[in-house]
Amino acid sequence: MIYVICGPTGVGKTKLSILLAKKKNAIVLNADSMQVYKELNIATAKIKKNEMEGVPHYLFDIVSVKDEFNAYIYQKMGREILKNFKDRNIIIVGGTGLYIKALLYDYDFKNNDKNNNKLYNFVIIGLTRDRTNLYTTINNRVDEMIASGLIDEAKSLYKNFKDNRAVNAAIGYKELFSYFKGDIPLEEAISLIKKNSRHYAKRQYTFFNNQFDNINWYNVDEVSFPSIIDEICKREV
Repeated sequence: MIYVICGPTGVGKTKLSILLAKKKNAIVLNADSMQVYKELNIATAKIKKNEMEGVPHYLFDIVSVKDEFNAYIYQKMGREILKNFKDRNIIIVGGTGLYIKALLYDYDFKNNDKNNNKLYNFVIIGLTRDRTNLYTTINNRVDEMIASGLIDEAKSLYKNFKDNRAVNAAIGYKELFSYFKGDIPLEEAISLIKKNSRHYAKRQYTFFNNQFDNINWYNVDEVSFPSIIDEICKREV
């Protein structure tokens, strides 16, 4: 069975993916466009090795920011993994809706209007929460990233890849690059990271609501992750 865990940044997708993977003896397949890059760690909230709890993870840390990568390449690599593990439970987790759409549907990159035929049987689990609580979580997570060494990570990337397209597309680095250039003070850069992360969450909601009509939404302010998993299991009986 294929399970998709989607939703905005900071809502708890990674945590639920581990709990569900352990329950279902599943592998986890990344669907975050920035977590494919080896060099981008803290700002992308990439899962750490110890946080995987022994669950096999795929399409994380697979390319350098120097390499070309896009939704088409992801589609090919992801479908190969789905083929290789067709007899296993698979959990696709991430907030890049286009990657999920391209992977699971008959997605035509030349004509986005003809992409609604499902190629696989899957269940989509959407995580949401009160907007105020979500924004507070996002703001707090940015502060935690700063405390965890985001500025140093960004300095290294600025030294080696300051003109790189992928790095400059990632929230958390491009704002600090403006600080390193002397264009804005550090406090403003951090404020911009929070603001851009909140705006990104809104865009994610819009994409998922417009592009997927079969999402089972769960408000994590009202229901616990174990309860979500229990409900998923009951629906399959």
